[in-house]
Amino acid sequence: MSGTPIPTAPDSGRPAPIRKAALPVLIGGMIAFGLLLPGGQGLLGAALLAMAALGTLAASLARRERAARRDMAWLLASMDRISQGQFEADHGAVQTPDDGPFRDVVDVITQRFRQTIEGLHEVAQRDALTSLFNRASFERAAERQLKKGSGISAILFIDIDGFKGVNDTLGHNFGDRLLQIAADRLRLATRLDEFLAEDGETVPDLPETVTLARFGGDEFTVCLSGIAAEAVARKIASRILRVISEPFELGAHMASVGASIGIAFAGKDGATYSDLLRAADTAMYHAKRSGRNRVELYTSALDDEAHRIAVEEQELREALSRGEFELHFQPLYDCRTLSITSAEALLRWRHPQRGLVLPGEFIPLAERANLMNAIGEWVVGEAVRRIAEFAAAKRPLRISVNVSPIQLETVEFIAMVKASLQRWDAPPGLLELEITEDVAMRDVDLAADRLARIARMGVSVTIDDFGTGYSNLASLIRLPFTRLKIDRSLLQDLMARPEARVLAQTIISMANGLGFHSVAEGVETREQLELLAVMGCDEVQGYLLSRPVSHPELVRLLLDSRPYGVVNPKSTIAA
Repeated sequence: MSGTPIPTAPDSGRPAPIRKAALPVLIGGMIAFGLLLPGGQGLLGAALLAMAALGTLAASLARRERAARRDMAWLLASMDRISQGQFEADHGAVQTPDDGPFRDVVDVITQRFRQTIEGLHEVAQRDALTSLFNRASFERAAERQLKKGSGISAILFIDIDGFKGVNDTLGHNFGDRLLQIAADRLRLATRLDEFLAEDGETVPDLPETVTLARFGGDEFTVCLSGIAAEAVARKIASRILRVISEPFELGAHMASVGASIGIAFAGKDGATYSDLLRAADTAMYHAKRSGRNRVELYTSALDDEAHRIAVEEQELREALSRGEFELHFQPLYDCRTLSITSAEALLRWRHPQRGLVLPGEFIPLAERANLMNAIGEWVVGEAVRRIAEFAAAKRPLRISVNVSPIQLETVEFIAMVKASLQRWDAPPGLLELEITEDVAMRDVDLAADRLARIARMGVSVTIDDFGTGYSNLASLIRLPFTRLKIDRSLLQDLMARPEARVLAQTIISMANGLGFHSVAEGVETREQLELLAVMGCDEVQGYLLSRPVSHPELVRLLLDSRPYGVVNPKSTIAA
């Protein structure tokens, strides 16, 4: 005889839970049996005691299950937050799942835990901003690809040229958006199914695998594996260069940047991932030094150059602490009286072995080594110190200092100028800052704000190298300039070409009409000097009157009150 089957929950195969309504029937039946059977009272008492014990155990188990369900509900909610990128702890109340078998809750927890772990693994491999591989994941993926050894493998190291300017002028939010767009363009530029040659035909022998990563900051890396020829890597790099060079739309702003790309090939440029990465990085920096926005292949000769530059960078860093920098001064002269009106401070590096080094040889190095702000601060401080000395000696002299675009874009620059004036108690009106035309026009709003704040301190501002850029004259009058320096290139043909004279006269007349003092730099002949005086130019500067001189020589020139190295040409002009 077969027994009665255990009731089960629908479609579960599990025993059905005992309903609460069945408990009174069960207890009543037990009491009846206890009263009717001989000796049933003892049996009944034992049964009731057993039931009481079972009830206590059931209540305890129920409490534990409810607590476990609460803990599991909190765990589920926590895993949901983690999967959404919210990692902070939350001990608030959560809804406890009271329905359903306890085993089902455990199954849900297990599945969700597995999904969360997989999600965290994915998050750990990706850059949070661009969703490309991060540096650690790129290293693992590249090492796997290099070990396959099928075809040629290459690593491309990409640095965004001009990104710092965007970040500093527009803000980090716009900088982050630019990096996101750049990452999207990198994905498109390296898609194998759409990669086309310049002539419109599909490129043969494409890489088997392409791995992209944001290496850090504004640097990206690409690993190509299984390519048949090095030309494929160069073609992909050229395409990356093109897409990065296209303008970026950042809200209401448009930004233009470039890219410097270095390429290293497995085998000939290195056997390991670290060797290839270093070689590609070296080639990328060579691309930057060679003019930026270009592709360079690694060669062993670049290592010698990189070593030399590293040594020079270290020497440049130590030059500040060792006091090896000094200022020379080139006087400016009144075009009619030829008396000294001011002087331009020019930086020199007194190198222990190389002697006096001109700024053209070390300023590019200082820019790459992020030393421009530190060096610029020293130049302003030293110029202000000299201003204070001349003022204290009752020979006040206006001294001008060239300001780099890196300095102008730095928020701390204005505070630094103010602090230098206060430190040396120097008259602000004797300090002049020179901004080149292209720097002023690069971001007119930024330049207008910074220069206006400088002008409010009493410091004068000059636009330098005027005539070499593409100034918007409507924007030019928004800037608080007091002087306009005509670039020396416009004076080279002043005597030979009538149109050059017309252009120079036009600039001088425009400056005078706008209330600017006009200054001509690069004056090297008496004929140029005489013609500029006739045109109404206010001040002149050049080798005809004085080369850059040391501070003691400048003092002598001021005392002598005659042009350095020239017999006074006043009579020539008067004639």
